[in-house]
Amino acid sequence: MHRARQLSAVALAVAAVTTAPAARALEDQWHLGAGAGAGAFADEDTTLGPLFGLHSAYGLDDMFDARLEALFGLHERHHERLSISGLSAGLSYKVDIIEWVPYFGVQFGVYHLGGPERPGKLGENELGMSIDLGLDYALTRSVGLGAQLRFHGFLGDPLASLGDAPYLSALLRAEYRWGW
Repeated sequence: MHRARQLSAVALAVAAVTTAPAARALEDQWHLGAGAGAGAFADEDTTLGPLFGLHSAYGLDDMFDARLEALFGLHERHHERLSISGLSAGLSYKVDIIEWVPYFGVQFGVYHLGGPERPGKLGENELGMSIDLGLDYALTRSVGLGAQLRFHGFLGDPLASLGDAPYLSALLRAEYRWGW
């Protein structure tokens, strides 16, 4: 009887290990998606505004993704429209926890600020960087949902913009994945 219990326990352990769900963040996996949310400049003269984004990524391995992201947001500053658009590329480090995939990354890119008046000493076109923090959920192997926060700093006025976080963005995102 004792021997039967031991064999049952071993069989159960083998079944549990061999039937575990597959990891969802894989190398050679492509991501393409979009998101919507809000963005805000750090100064108090500019309103919180709607923000839209497009993103793509490629899984270099099971921990790193190469990313390309675009964003477009609308704000109001002193009763005038202020728009921000940006295109950036970078790397992210992800921690694959089966369906949940937290990540953080760094991106560099170019931003365009349209409108008659911009915050601080920012010009119409600025080089910038962002630090990303996100959490994705693999709904299925091909469909993911997620949330992302980004801190954007502009390199034209680095001491003011990087230190004061001139732009913060928050997006809810959905993506399609393929190619594993």
